[in-house]
Amino acid sequence: MKIIFVGDIVGAGLDYLEMRLPELAAQHQPDFIIANAENLELSGAASFVVAGMSAASLARLWALGVDAVTGGNHSWDGAEGHAVHADLRVLRPLNYGTSAPGRGSTIIHKGGLRLGVVNLTSRDALPLADDPLAALDQQLDAWNDRTDAVLVDFHGASTEEKLTVAFASAGRISALVGTHTHVPTNDTHILPGGVAYVSDVGMTGRGGGILGYHPDKFVSAMRKRLYDDTPWRFAEGAVELGAVLITTAGRAAESIIRLT
Repeated sequence: MKIIFVGDIVGAGLDYLEMRLPELAAQHQPDFIIANAENLELSGAASFVVAGMSAASLARLWALGVDAVTGGNHSWDGAEGHAVHADLRVLRPLNYGTSAPGRGSTIIHKGGLRLGVVNLTSRDALPLADDPLAALDQQLDAWNDRTDAVLVDFHGASTEEKLTVAFASAGRISALVGTHTHVPTNDTHILPGGVAYVSDVGMTGRGGGILGYHPDKFVSAMRKRLYDDTPWRFAEGAVELGAVLITTAGRAAESIIRLT
């Protein structure tokens, strides 16, 4: 099985994917394409919460062949932040209680293959989140043998926490990929038990700023302890691609490489 996973898509990263993803798919022939999409667009002008998804932006991903999207601390932000979770292809962190809109896992059936996808988050991203390992264990127990492979998007900053969950899940999951920091890490490797791992896939969006956004608002907030009332903007540098290709044989991963 081949899986392309695209890291946090920010703003113009979606335009870039519309140009690059068909080429990458033709080259690598993935069975599944998964993307973290909670930063697709801006919503509002001066609010602290600006990231989010809409049905229109998600439709552009579905048209590219993306099978499911994951989220994190911005999963419910934006004008359509709750409504988008009516789409079963949209995931939010599994370990964020039962009252928040949406679901934290899914099994995608395609070409005779079954890929389980789980979205987790850390408390450094969502302070009220539940224990990620307990939530993952419970989900894997419920699935039993209904999947051929399992991909976990762990949205958070702690590499220790991500690695601990990955080691604890050896033999039960195929890959654990990190998102949230928007900074690609140089640690793609296969852990014991056949788990493909990377601490952070990185973002797919414009560089030259902070997390894909223009730095002015962040600088102002650090100086004044408040965000000013100027509009949020995306960064203006060259687009960066944060994406990996994972290959599995059965449940165990054989390789994980960065795509450029």
